Amino acid sequence: MNLPELSIKQHVLAVMLSAVIILFGIVSYNRIGVDEYPEIDFPMISITTTMIGADPDIIDTTITNVIETSVNSTPGIDHITSRSAPGVSVVIVKLKLSRDVDVAFNEVQAKVNQALRDLPKEADPPVVAKMELGAMPVLWLSLSGDRTLQQLNQYARNIVKKRLESIEGVGEVKLGGERERTIRINLRPEAMVGLAITIGDVIRAFHSNHLQMPGGYLVGGMSENLIKLNLEFHNVQDIANLIIAHRGEAAIRLKQIATVVDGLEDNRKLARYNDKPCVSLGIVKITGSNTVAIIDTVKEKLNQKIIPQLPAGLKIEIASNDADFIEASVAALKDHILLGTLFAALVVFAFLTSFRSTLIISMAIPVSLLGAIMVMYFAGFTFNKMTLLALLLLIGVVVDDAIVVLENIFRYREKFPDVPPFKAALAGTNQVIFPVLAATFSLACIFAPVIFMGGIIGRFFTAFAVVVTVGVLTSLFLSITLTPMLCSRFLSVKPKQGALYTLWESGLQALENFYRKVLGLALRFRWTMIILTVIMVWLFMPLAGKIGKSFMPPEDKGHFIITLKTPLGSSIEYTNDRLTEIEKVLKTHPEIL
Repeated sequence: MNLPELSIKQHVLAVMLSAVIILFGIVSYNRIGVDEYPEIDFPMISITTTMIGADPDIIDTTITNVIETSVNSTPGIDHITSRSAPGVSVVIVKLKLSRDVDVAFNEVQAKVNQALRDLPKEADPPVVAKMELGAMPVLWLSLSGDRTLQQLNQYARNIVKKRLESIEGVGEVKLGGERERTIRINLRPEAMVGLAITIGDVIRAFHSNHLQMPGGYLVGGMSENLIKLNLEFHNVQDIANLIIAHRGEAAIRLKQIATVVDGLEDNRKLARYNDKPCVSLGIVKITGSNTVAIIDTVKEKLNQKIIPQLPAGLKIEIASNDADFIEASVAALKDHILLGTLFAALVVFAFLTSFRSTLIISMAIPVSLLGAIMVMYFAGFTFNKMTLLALLLLIGVVVDDAIVVLENIFRYREKFPDVPPFKAALAGTNQVIFPVLAATFSLACIFAPVIFMGGIIGRFFTAFAVVVTVGVLTSLFLSITLTPMLCSRFLSVKPKQGALYTLWESGLQALENFYRKVLGLALRFRWTMIILTVIMVWLFMPLAGKIGKSFMPPEDKGHFIITLKTPLGSSIEYTNDRLTEIEKVLKTHPEIL
């Protein structure tokens, strides 16, 4: 007993098999995340080293070159790029796609540790991290108001940042335009000379008085206590009263030779939103998490818990939201899928002129799509441009097998009207089962190899190939189980009446007659057709080389970025003035929000 016979005789089994696909598909649909593109893991490692105050030449010679030489012997490296900027060195190690990034990370970390003794003592320890190209903020928030920049910084770091980081799926919250609190000691040279105090005396005083150290244990009777010696300063007044040296019996305090200022670090970063200074917060999602869901959760927490508790005069605004474009793109593709399903059903109805036949064939579309969605969920894919395009492609493919099976069953029942519907459905299916198998496996063989394609292209199109392949195989399963069963019970072959039906049938018959004549001419003049085909290919082949090439088609996301590079040596004030001029020009355009 083959599958068509089993499905026809045990119709409940056929229905339940399809119901299982529908059930799992619906559950999977509600759980699958939404993103713009498939998740692609690029094996890259960054090594960041800071040395405050060093110029780029010193950074390049003493840090960047040392680290590059050290990690260059790591197996599996594709190439190394580096950047030496004032006070910071960044070395990026790009690995081959076949290399395990976790293993390579440990090896690079070991190489960097070996190079520590060759780095300047003034440099901070290098920070080795795995790079994720998707680790860019998906949402930017702006915190502004009638407060000092220091107060905005403190509130953003201590309150807003911590609350946002507690949201599931948020990997990091970056702060833009932040200037950390800095205690400045402004020495007065004339006072130092008068009291015979040197800078070395000040440094030694801080080293010996501003520190923490273990104090051991205090043991008494049946108890013991851990002692912590915390000798650090916790306010400006304590720092000002620091004893620098003694002159005779008199203690020379820091406030006698310097002014202590509780302020901010040097202004090296700027952030403005709508012409107002602000502190920006960038939400970075965890790799593989749902971009749209995370942004919705962040907005919900903002509206319910963070914004209502803001101090008077402060406000938080959304400056940039990646979810808007993603949702618009995905929604458009979903609309195309629904419209494609509807038009496919209308085309089937136009040629079969039977509502029952159209309904039987159209059943293959949602069930096949839900089968592909079920596999998407278990494979860890998301709804993105590639997977939705695959589903869109499936709409026109999955009905082919069902049409072939139904049309042959219909023809068989017209030819043998006395045969019972059950036997006619089985006989009609068995007659075309091998052509259906051949057609389906031909399609599967086209897309399935893409799953095993290497390189970036292969990783990008893996989800597309899996969805199409599974959808095609699901349609094959439905065409030899559900379709024969439905045809055996609901397919009608009664002659139709009516002027509209007669007119439509005559039009289809005229189209068929025209095709017969064209086909007859083509078969009669075979060599002429072959020569014409070769000439057309020869004429149009050169045009293929003139078509542009790109990884992805250009798209309009409704925003653009302006990169400004000022002359070498420009101050932050000069750069700020140029940015202000650009902002004024942009504000003259009403299209810019």
